Amino acid sequence: MSRPIVGIRTVMMTAGLAAAAATPPPPETPGAGPTATIDSPAPPASATPAKPAPLATATARQTPTAPAVTAPAPKIATTAPAPKPTATATSSTKATAKTAAKATTQAAAALATVCKPLTARPTNTFPGTTVVADNFESGNPSKWTVNTGGNGTAAIVSNAFVTGACSTHLHATTALGSIATLTKTIPAGLGQVYADGFFDVQTTAVVAAVNAYLQFYMGTTRIASVYRNTTDGRLRLEALTSTGTWARTKLTSTAVTTGRWHHIQMHVLPNGTTSALEIWLDGVRLYHTNNNDGRTGAVTSVSTGNEFTSQQGDLYLDNLIIKGQAQVTSNCNTAVPTNTFPGQVVVVDGFECGNLAKWTVHTMGDGAATVQGATVHSGPDAARLATSPNSKSMANLSHAIPAGSTGVYIDGWFDITAIGPVGNDVPYFRFFTGATRFADIYRYNSTGALWLRVLNPAGTNSYARLTKTAVTVSAWHHVQMHVAANGAATTLQIWLDGVQVYNSSAVSTSPTSTTSVMLGSEHYPQPASINIDDVIVKSVP
Repeated sequence: MSRPIVGIRTVMMTAGLAAAAATPPPPETPGAGPTATIDSPAPPASATPAKPAPLATATARQTPTAPAVTAPAPKIATTAPAPKPTATATSSTKATAKTAAKATTQAAAALATVCKPLTARPTNTFPGTTVVADNFESGNPSKWTVNTGGNGTAAIVSNAFVTGACSTHLHATTALGSIATLTKTIPAGLGQVYADGFFDVQTTAVVAAVNAYLQFYMGTTRIASVYRNTTDGRLRLEALTSTGTWARTKLTSTAVTTGRWHHIQMHVLPNGTTSALEIWLDGVRLYHTNNNDGRTGAVTSVSTGNEFTSQQGDLYLDNLIIKGQAQVTSNCNTAVPTNTFPGQVVVVDGFECGNLAKWTVHTMGDGAATVQGATVHSGPDAARLATSPNSKSMANLSHAIPAGSTGVYIDGWFDITAIGPVGNDVPYFRFFTGATRFADIYRYNSTGALWLRVLNPAGTNSYARLTKTAVTVSAWHHVQMHVAANGAATTLQIWLDGVQVYNSSAVSTSPTSTTSVMLGSEHYPQPASINIDDVIVKSVP
């Protein structure tokens, strides 16, 4: 057990303040116990790809923030046979045009009897104007621009569906010119787009090819797409950069199963180096960034199906929703946060520029540092640091302190939405001299209490518990800290939600200066999901 901090004098500001001699938590090493599900763009842990299965339980329609639930399994219609995927006449049939037309009319009538046009159209909670919401229960794809070629077909069918009794089947083969797609034009002024639907790949493309779920275009140029790669079955993102090259990202570590419905949602905001991309699979967000290096302009259309001819596949679609809204970009002119602490401003960041350009960003493994707009303290954006229990997962923001500074004040808002195992912690602020951390505060996972840790002159750590009760998760908390490094006479002051929980000018440590400050995980594994907003760092000359 580590000794209490030598010479630390605590000031009891509230009933929640603990004595400096409280039993310290274990060192920051991985411990036994359950780990949290981390809201991170990182893919899940590696596992053996699942084998394709016949039509089975479908994943229910999800809102972007709701947990996944199970929906009714895709049903096999018995009232009418499904139309054949192709209807190419051959010389052997010797069917006359009149006979073929009659057969087509009869098939359409039979299908109209099966489909359920009174089925409620699909909805979601994404923002924007609904461009199209189609469950294909009308019995035709008239809400879309249909593009077929060669022996490719696009047909309303009743042999698989999520709700109602019908869906759309896009069929293409490796034959020359075979293509089948649905496309929806986005009205002018709605260049930020959300696309949402259920997809079932029944027949995959050849190895090393893809089965495309959603594709976003700017004019005739595809700028982003999400697809199933047939080599390993994984879900992947492909985005066109500002320089015209493709950036490709694996979104899952296991195969997306075929022969069953999957709920796929995607958000695209083209805005140059602060482009936004989000992707969900079966209600779980797999990827999110607000500082993607993408194209500048507006999304003009969204399509599903094979973009290129001879790209084999049988893709079923249901409950497709596309919404668009004006391109709301982050505003760098938004009023910056302020405080009354003394000193010169080193950095102030509400993250409203949509990037982390003011910081030195360090990530490893599947750790991610992003700007997001879903959970903010003020303004449209906040930072998020997300790490997992996986090997080498790490994410932090740091900033240098001007040489000659005698003290540093740091001030910020934190919302911790996921934590790691018992015995580990979630960091707030860390102070360094060179590469050595000498003071930091964190939320201890075992109890949720706020703790202070100081490196004493002997090279060991001493601890002080700052609260008796837990710092609540999934809530914003205002954390402030003042450090004036001065060896055995170092000053430390700490505030939580406006209440001073620690004050001493006789903390014993070795450093006599602070050279940098850090937010986030310094090492791994330290799994957590931390939203950060309105950060101010000041130095006292």
